[in-house]
Amino acid sequence: MAVSQRTSTTDGVGSPISNEAYNVITSLQTKLEGMEVYRKYAQNQGGQLWQKLNALDEQAVSVLVDELERLVRDGKLRMRPPGQTG
Repeated sequence: MAVSQRTSTTDGVGSPISNEAYNVITSLQTKLEGMEVYRKYAQNQGGQLWQKLNALDEQAVSVLVDELERLVRDGKLRMRPPGQTG
């Protein structure tokens, strides 16, 4: 679930990062937390299910990290002031 990061000009307070970056960072955090849970399940229960799910999430994490690096490289990490284009 994405949280709107835009505020009206009268608010004066908003997120320092773009909506796109927020979504990528939030998704990355969720995947990393899931991987930690899979690691714990694999230790406690063994089995290939948790290892397989972890491997799938490793691929997703790699895609998300690549996307975050692209956002930084393209100057799209930070929120732009209203009326300013990047």
